[in-house]
Amino acid sequence: MGGSLIRGNGGSILRTANLGKPSSLRRNQIYFYSTSRSREKQLAALAKTPPVAVVLPEDVPASSLPGESAVIRVKNNKRAIWRLANWNWKHHSPRVAAVTGSAGKSTTTAMVGTILKKTKRVVHTTENLNTFSFLPSYLLRLSSKDQVLLLEMGMKSLNNIARQCRVVRPEVGAVTNVGEAHAGSLGGLDRVVKAKQELIDGLRKGGTLFLNADCPRSRRLSTRRFQGKVHTFGIQHPSDIQANHLRYTPFGMSFDVKMEGKRGTFRIPTWGEHNVYNALAAIGIARALGMDFSSIKRGLERVKLPKMRLQRLAGTRGRVLINDAWNANPTAMRAGLTVLKHLSGKRTSVAVLGDMQELGNYTWTAHRQVGRFVARMNLDRLVTYGRESREIGKAAVAAGMSPKRVIHFTSRESLIRYLRNTPPRSMIYFKASRKLKLEKIVDSLRFS
Repeated sequence: MGGSLIRGNGGSILRTANLGKPSSLRRNQIYFYSTSRSREKQLAALAKTPPVAVVLPEDVPASSLPGESAVIRVKNNKRAIWRLANWNWKHHSPRVAAVTGSAGKSTTTAMVGTILKKTKRVVHTTENLNTFSFLPSYLLRLSSKDQVLLLEMGMKSLNNIARQCRVVRPEVGAVTNVGEAHAGSLGGLDRVVKAKQELIDGLRKGGTLFLNADCPRSRRLSTRRFQGKVHTFGIQHPSDIQANHLRYTPFGMSFDVKMEGKRGTFRIPTWGEHNVYNALAAIGIARALGMDFSSIKRGLERVKLPKMRLQRLAGTRGRVLINDAWNANPTAMRAGLTVLKHLSGKRTSVAVLGDMQELGNYTWTAHRQVGRFVARMNLDRLVTYGRESREIGKAAVAAGMSPKRVIHFTSRESLIRYLRNTPPRSMIYFKASRKLKLEKIVDSLRFS
C-alpha cells in the first residue's frame, strides 16, 4: 500500500478489509480509518472490536488506537485502498460481467446474480453502490474461489464507467437501455448516450455485448470499434433474444423466448414489460457465462429483486401498495404506471407521483410527458407531490383527465391524510426520485 508498519506484527494474515465502516468492524479485518466519518464513533468501535490492523493517514495519532492492533501509516488513505484493491485483483482472475443502462441495472444484475449463484461463486454489486468510488470494495472481496465478478456500472459523470472498465476490462457487457436518467447532471441526453458508450468501448477484445433492439437511443450506440460478438434482445423488433406472448399473472410475468434456435417459456416474480427486457438481458449474460437454459429459468423464477422496485405490500383496509420509489425518470415512470393499470382491475387505481430530478433542461418537458401519459391510462386518481410534479397534474388535465381526479400536495402530512381516506382496497402506486423518500409515506400507510 506504500505505507510503513509503525506498530505490530508484519506477518499477521488479513482476511477482509473494512473501508471506514465502524458499524461492521470485525477482528480479522484491516480497517481503513476514514477522515470523513466521526472520529469518536470510529475510536469507540476500534476500542470495542480491535481489528488485526488499522491504516492511518499521517494526521491521526496512533496512540489513540487499541494496542493489540497493528498500525500502518500512509500518506493517502484512498490511494492505499486502491493499491491494495489492485493487488488483490491481480492475484485473482474471475470472469467479469458488467451491466449499465438508464433503468433496470439493479434488477438485471440481481437476476444474473441469482442465476449464477446456484453453480458459481460470485462477487457482485450491492445496494446500488455502483460508481467508480465503490469499485475497490468489490475487488477487495475477491478470493481464489470466486469465479465471476458481476458489476452494475452506474455513473454521475462522464468517464466514470470508462474508469471502471480500465481496471476490470469486462468480458461480457449489457446496456439495458439509454434513457433520461442523469441527463441534467451530464448536460443533456446526447451525453447520456456518450456515457453508456463507455461500457462498449471498455469491453475486452473478443468479449460479448448485449444491446436493446427496441430502445431508440440504444441504436445510437456505436459498435464499430468493438472487437467481439454483439447480440440484441427485444420484444418489438427482430432480435437474437426474442420475447413474445407476454402475460401478466398474479405472481409476475410469463413470456416466451426464442434464442439460439430454441423456444421456451420463462417466468419472473415481478411485473411489467420493462422487467421482461431486464430478464432478456440477464438471459443473454448468463448464457455468455456458460449457464444452461434450465438453470436460467430456475434462477429467474426465484430471483429476489431489490427493494422499492415494484414492491407489492399490504396496506390498511385492504389496500395494495406498490412501492416503486427507489428513483424515477420518465421512461421508468411510464412503465410503472402501465403495471398499475394492468394490476388494479376493479380496484380504485391511485398514482402518487413525485418530482423527477437530475433532468436539467428536460425537466419541464419530462413531467408534462408523464402527465399526458397518465391521462391516456385513465387511472382513477392522480396525486402529485413536490414542486416539479405539479406539471404532471396540469398536463394530465390539459390532456382530458377530470380535474376532480387530480390533486397536488407539498406537505407530506397532508398527503398521508389524503391517502388514508382513499377507498378501501385501492391500489396505490408510488414513484419519485430518491430525495423525496416516498417510502416513508408507504410505511405510514402500512403500519398506522
